[in-house]
Amino acid sequence: MRATSWRRSVRMTSLQRDYWNSLAQTYHRITRISTTDFHYGPQIPGERNLRLLPKFARGQTALELGCGGAENSIFLARKGMECIAMDISRKQLDHAERKARRHNVQIRFIESSLETFHKHIKGRFDFIHSSHAFEFVEHPEKILRRIAGFLKPRGTLMLSTVHPLFNGTWVDEMQDADGETRPGLFLPSYFTPPDDIRYDKAGKMQVVSRAYPVASWFRWLTDAGLTVTHLAEPPAVPFRQTPPYTSNDWAQHGGHLHAIPTTIIFVATLV
Repeated sequence: MRATSWRRSVRMTSLQRDYWNSLAQTYHRITRISTTDFHYGPQIPGERNLRLLPKFARGQTALELGCGGAENSIFLARKGMECIAMDISRKQLDHAERKARRHNVQIRFIESSLETFHKHIKGRFDFIHSSHAFEFVEHPEKILRRIAGFLKPRGTLMLSTVHPLFNGTWVDEMQDADGETRPGLFLPSYFTPPDDIRYDKAGKMQVVSRAYPVASWFRWLTDAGLTVTHLAEPPAVPFRQTPPYTSNDWAQHGGHLHAIPTTIIFVATLV
């Protein structure tokens, strides 16, 4: 990696850690995430409806990358799986540890960035999963290659991340072919979706969320030696239906998330 690229990656990692440490308390106060259904992202159906994952068995091993409150790891641990959950934020892990104790499950928690997860674990896993963490890293393709090396033969990777359309800008009024006027989306280029840059009240950049075209993710997964078995772009659940991951803000999307997906989900196996 070139020196300038390495410095940028280190800076982004530091920003991400500071951002999630500062946000953790508020995030867990306003966000409601189920531990009785495997979630893929905000306001969309969970595994109970989507049916994307293999059957899990007691004693299988699972690794969660970018776990936040580790709700998915708690869900798996309650099924008897041996779980490791990793996050860059110590504050997020504090919440995760408290949730695990409340649910009376044993999970090994590790503080680490996605870029350095491989330094903290040994062995291979039946299932590796990451929900909405990869948009915050600089070089997802390199991490995917490392992940493949930690999967058992016929092991499964589930990766969900921000959909490239979601980083577009909503336009108040657009006219469709029938002459109806409704909200629409402006995306300068699908092939280079704009970054979602988040600032604090003083105008200082806090973190960057990055989206990539679907074909890029597909190529990175297959280049890592994985076979993509499922790809999903689910719309938001119907109004008045509660998804496994929600908040008041997400729930009040005004129909936008029925028109475009927030999340793209990949399931891949090591053959």
